[in-house]
Amino acid sequence: MKKSHAKQNNAKNVILAISIALVSVFFVAYAIQAVYPAPKYSDFCDDGKSNSIFINNSEDCETNGGMWKDYSDMNVDGKKDGYCNRDYYCSEEYNEVRDVYERNVFIINLVLGIVIIVASLLLTVESVSTGFMAGGAILLVYGTIRYWSDLSNVLKTLVLGIVLGILIWLGYKKLK
Repeated sequence: MKKSHAKQNNAKNVILAISIALVSVFFVAYAIQAVYPAPKYSDFCDDGKSNSIFINNSEDCETNGGMWKDYSDMNVDGKKDGYCNRDYYCSEEYNEVRDVYERNVFIINLVLGIVIIVASLLLTVESVSTGFMAGGAILLVYGTIRYWSDLSNVLKTLVLGIVLGILIWLGYKKLK
């Protein structure tokens, strides 16, 4: 009978640890969004109402704040056709602001992930400690994935090396 009770407790501990890991990640992600909201495309570019105006030449396009893009092929009349990208400049501005935001969220997630992992090592209840450790590790992965494509190979290597070094150090110092 004791073996069955131990299996039940072990299962409960595993479920508690997984629950803490997932909820801690969601908590941090939503807390970041609540305190530091992402930029909205609509704050930079028109809602589309003025985009319904048909513009068929580069002069009118540029006058209305757009960027004219020529098609590479000539049409049947021998003229070059193209289109007006009305959102070109505002979307460029939005992308610049979004890139800074994503970088900042990446850094916040890395720092909080490491802090949560370190804090988890101070907890004495194993399932709670394990849950927070897993949550911190997930935050490290989540933060890195969010910004990975914008990092250079040198920065990718540097970030991974620093985090790996911290994790190995923590393992040796706290989990002997």
